[in-house]
Amino acid sequence: MTLLEFCEDDEYSPEYGTIVLRDVYRDKTLPALDNELLGENATGTVSGTVATAGDGWLYATADHLYQAIRCEAHDGPPELRLGNWEDIVESPFRSRSGIAGLGWLTGGTLSGELSLGAKGFYRVRVCRRPADAGEEGDVWLFQFWPEEVPEPPRWLKRTRPAIHPEEPGWRQVFGYDVIEVSWYFTLVGMLRPDGWLDEPLPGREQPSESVCAQLGVDPPRTRRDGIPLLVAAGLLVEDGTGGYQAGTPRRATEMLDLPDELANRIDAAAIRAVYVWLAADLVTIAAWSNPAHVRDLAGLLAVPEETVEPLLAYAVSDKLIHRENGAVTALPRRPPPTRPARRRVKTVRREEPVTVAGSPPKAGFVSGDGAVVVWRAGEPVVLGRVESDYRYRAFETLTGVYVASSGGQGQLIDWTGAAGQVPVDLGMLPVRSVDGRCLAGVETHVGRQTWDQVHVFDVATEEVWSLPKSDELTRTVLAVHDGSVYFTTRSGYMTFTASRWTPGQEPVEFASTVHQLDPLSGAQVREEAGAATVFTASGEQRALPEPHRWRFVPGGALMYSGGHEPPVVQVLDLAAGTTAEYPLPEGCDASGTPSTSPIWETPDTLVFSQPNRGSTRRIVRWHLERNEFEHFDLPEIAGYRPFLVEPILVRQADPGQPDAPGRRQLRGDDPERLSNQVQR
Repeated sequence: MTLLEFCEDDEYSPEYGTIVLRDVYRDKTLPALDNELLGENATGTVSGTVATAGDGWLYATADHLYQAIRCEAHDGPPELRLGNWEDIVESPFRSRSGIAGLGWLTGGTLSGELSLGAKGFYRVRVCRRPADAGEEGDVWLFQFWPEEVPEPPRWLKRTRPAIHPEEPGWRQVFGYDVIEVSWYFTLVGMLRPDGWLDEPLPGREQPSESVCAQLGVDPPRTRRDGIPLLVAAGLLVEDGTGGYQAGTPRRATEMLDLPDELANRIDAAAIRAVYVWLAADLVTIAAWSNPAHVRDLAGLLAVPEETVEPLLAYAVSDKLIHRENGAVTALPRRPPPTRPARRRVKTVRREEPVTVAGSPPKAGFVSGDGAVVVWRAGEPVVLGRVESDYRYRAFETLTGVYVASSGGQGQLIDWTGAAGQVPVDLGMLPVRSVDGRCLAGVETHVGRQTWDQVHVFDVATEEVWSLPKSDELTRTVLAVHDGSVYFTTRSGYMTFTASRWTPGQEPVEFASTVHQLDPLSGAQVREEAGAATVFTASGEQRALPEPHRWRFVPGGALMYSGGHEPPVVQVLDLAAGTTAEYPLPEGCDASGTPSTSPIWETPDTLVFSQPNRGSTRRIVRWHLERNEFEHFDLPEIAGYRPFLVEPILVRQADPGQPDAPGRRQLRGDDPERLSNQVQR
């Protein structure tokens, strides 16, 4: 059989210990299977002892931070090579798109995709083995090939146990704080400050006097006092060198007389720990077989016959399956328990500000499906489209609209409509010079070797400048001002240094940390003598309480902060030291969280999205000086939760060209002079 395509990721980091591969949907009209039990999260199980799969999804169980995964598409069953694989399982997989990709448990797929072929049913073989010596995690192989009639999942090889030890329940008896003391000895590399064991035991969860008396130990006052409790329970044993190592405790209900409710919870959790992973394997067999037969289960699961009956008993008791006349049917996930309705408190607020009809957003918007829309001759025009599923924020630049992504390199839609990725990854929080020429940001790589790197990209010349990579994730870009990039570097726990970097030169470190910088004026918030201080462009200084609350209004003379329920904006006049509060129309998002956070169109006008008012397409423009409001309803193309393009704040029309998008020039529009300014 022929290998058609493959993709690899040797630094996949699973969320919640679960590797996820999903269909990459292109056509949302494809029907679901009639068997709804094969849907993702349709049953009440986890990812199983190795892996489970269904209608457009595959979950695999991972124990370490990084996994090496290879995905392959074949035109038929590839040769089965047991080799040094420890675990092998095969399962049906249904693809609605013919394309699959690794992703995360909480949603989304990574950039790498695997073309399986046509839409339909496939068989997937999942193989797992430990990584080579010196490498972290496991090595995985996912092999897909077409399958006309789905056969039930089958486990072909098991090396690791299918059932697990009981959960003895001491966490529920002792509480977190005493159990944490055991980790001090049993978890390698667990760092605690000197004297930690002799600190008072936190009072959040304390073992009862009855429990201590039954174990013959006095109630603990310090963390060290918890050690005799842990030894008496069998959680710790002396290692012969004056220290302790993990023991093998009996179930708490076998050693203690506990209240019935607590004892029942501990006993149920003990059995669940034994069978919960194998039960997920059982449920996926039942869902694909619909029903499965008890006589086949030991062979399909690759477990001894004597394991099947206690497994079925647990799965029935936990309402995962229905068993009748030798047949097993999967049950749907139980709905969450209903909670009593919360009493709603009606907020009484001032009369809502009046808005009048206004103009469209100055630099346009990015629609819910990635269309970049600008206004020309008073009409909305689709300039281009961004295909990334992780659009985050957008900037107007000298040459087009840059759309940042939280999942890799952003895209630049130039004024002709052509789309292309910028040559470097500027990360989730890029910044832009006020003239729209330079973009800066931090590329981050989280993996076996974690690093970050600061980049600057000149949209006019397409030149890139980069600092050397760091050894960890330490740097954050603040702003681009007067041709230089300002950034901070974390050097310890809550300890930062600030630097200014002019491309072509070495970074210059400041004596005090800069927390914020206004790119228009250069005003800064610095850490001086342990307190946050504002330094205005004119050199004035003012202490700034609650520094993380305030952000600069462009120009550096004012700062602002947003509030919600009801939405308001507070404005701090730095010269006068006074604060004013302005109510906003209902539903305005005044938070500082992209992508629906407010943007400054000019140093005097702030534009809000209204995603919380039923309509997701209205924007509200606030004129700060006049305290007046306008509204504008975006066209239907905006879709769900569009976000605004942040316009250039400093611009000057080229005398020889009309003042239209794509023809606006910068103040001081000599490209050579600007290039020299950026590089000086």
